Amino acid sequence: MSLRITGRVGHWLAQAGRTARLMVGVQDYARYVEHMRAHHPELPVLDEGAYCALMQEKRYGGKGVGKCPC
Repeated sequence: MSLRITGRVGHWLAQAGRTARLMVGVQDYARYVEHMRAHHPELPVLDEGAYCALMQEKRYGGKGVGKCPC
């Protein structure tokens, strides 16, 4: 059985989940894809494996890696 919570509580729980994942270093690939399609449609979107590798490099000492993966 799947429980779907909507409204303000659902929004708050989704935000809390996103925050918790970011705190432990797990980036949000779906949000990245959404951002790329909305703001950089002319650029290719990284596949999930390449995106995760880039985020790990950025977090754990990649030299010359900027803030935005795009």
